[in-house]
Amino acid sequence: MLQEANAGKKGISSTKQVSSFVLQLIRRYWLLGIIFILGIWVRTWHFGAIPPGLNPDEASIGVESYYLYKFGMDRNGMAYPVHLISWGSGQNALYAYIIMPFVALHGLNAESIRFPMALAGILSLPLMYFAGKRMGGEKFGLLAMFFLAISPWHVVNSRWAVESNILPFIFLLGFTFFLEAERDGRWFIAAMVCFSLCLYAYGTAYVAIPVFLVIGILMALYLRKIKPLYLAIGSGVFLLLSMPIILFVLINVFKWETIMLGGITIPRLPVEARYELLAAMFSGSPGAEIKSNLATMFQLLWTQEDAFIWNYVPTFGYFYKWTFPLIAVGFFLLIKSLQDLKSQNTFGLWLLFSWLVASLMVGSVHPVNLTRLNIIFIPLIFCVVIFLVEIGKYSRYILPASVIVFSVSFVFFVRAYFGDEYYRRASEAFNAGIIPAIEYATDNTSTPLICITDKTRFVYIYALFVEKIHPSEYLDHLEWILPEFHPLDPSRTPRALGRFRFDLNDCVAYPDSIYILKLNEPVPNLVIAYKDKRFGKYVVHLPKNGP
Repeated sequence: MLQEANAGKKGISSTKQVSSFVLQLIRRYWLLGIIFILGIWVRTWHFGAIPPGLNPDEASIGVESYYLYKFGMDRNGMAYPVHLISWGSGQNALYAYIIMPFVALHGLNAESIRFPMALAGILSLPLMYFAGKRMGGEKFGLLAMFFLAISPWHVVNSRWAVESNILPFIFLLGFTFFLEAERDGRWFIAAMVCFSLCLYAYGTAYVAIPVFLVIGILMALYLRKIKPLYLAIGSGVFLLLSMPIILFVLINVFKWETIMLGGITIPRLPVEARYELLAAMFSGSPGAEIKSNLATMFQLLWTQEDAFIWNYVPTFGYFYKWTFPLIAVGFFLLIKSLQDLKSQNTFGLWLLFSWLVASLMVGSVHPVNLTRLNIIFIPLIFCVVIFLVEIGKYSRYILPASVIVFSVSFVFFVRAYFGDEYYRRASEAFNAGIIPAIEYATDNTSTPLICITDKTRFVYIYALFVEKIHPSEYLDHLEWILPEFHPLDPSRTPRALGRFRFDLNDCVAYPDSIYILKLNEPVPNLVIAYKDKRFGKYVVHLPKNGP
């Protein structure tokens, strides 16, 4: 009986210890949990439906992923390319490989394409916390995570899947590993894996990654934060993993031929690569281009807007339009803090400074918009945190008041983003209705031709998205409708893909043709009577004597 009583007491004691431990966790991390739940909610509510439709680049990366999974080649017939040919001037390949398992399991649709991007956005929140905590402590980390959770740019970035949107997440992951390498040098190797993957995520990384790593590694050596052995191993891993994309750049700069490397393809693009078209170093007057690019970048950072509705919500910018002065002051406070090389947080702040310098270099080499400059916005958020934490030392009310102001701004942003006006504008930008219109038209299997409007750019990608035609059925006899002003322009359109036609003049001789046109766009064959079905801004015109 005594033994049973003692056992009972031990059980009660163990239960109390567990309860105490759970309560301690709740007391310590309740705010972290609330921020995380808030961030998940705003990135997943009405997931796949907002924004409506699919951007052509989203549809393109989805088609490429499906083709790689199903046929072992991209839509241009390249076996597992390190960089996609896509429209002709190239598209980054990493995201196509990331979404392959989701496309394989759930089919080719908006949810499969966008889910990995939403997941990356969600996982960025705890990374922001850990990175911020390493640089400035618990309060700094929580504030950084909160600001990323409510950042209009990051919410928008997480909810649609242009392939370049994955770069900030992979860079942040590598950055966090680099910070951890101060504690254990083996994390530097993991960081270098991430930074090598950045080169496959987006072409702006060709500039940003070398600049960041040169500054970061030199400071790691100078401050003796990472053992030279780990620096050497990590650098070797980076060079090894980066070699295919380095070869890709060399092939297209020097106009070499496509090569196979094991089971992968390093392609020569049929037209000039986008990084060459955009980079100042390839222009005839790089000095003037750099000056123009810098002006464009600082105008973008000040106004927090560009010309593309899919990148931002009007009046809110990338981080609420009144915050640039806070960013600027935070940047100068960051530079000031770097003067104390003996400070405990110096290494992390140097890495943050390196990130900002690398981002600014991107803006000097490329004419930027909010997508092309997407690598800069996380360090800008850190600059706002630096500013608020510093002025918070003068009054205990400053930080709570700032959080309230940002929270109210976030409420208005959510109302705007999920509101009718943004939905209407996004429907136009994301071609909402074109995919269900094509699906409806293809159900009429006895129709010889389906003729699609030429008023939507890259419209043929949606036909491939629905029909999933094997490349062998069209590659050998592909005829392009070439723009007169530039015969190799990447916006060129094929004349035909299977039973789809993209030059409406080709359809007039076939009275049974189905037309998919935009609202108020006249049907070319006026002698035929049609029954119409509307899908958003598109109308399917079926011949009345047809099925």
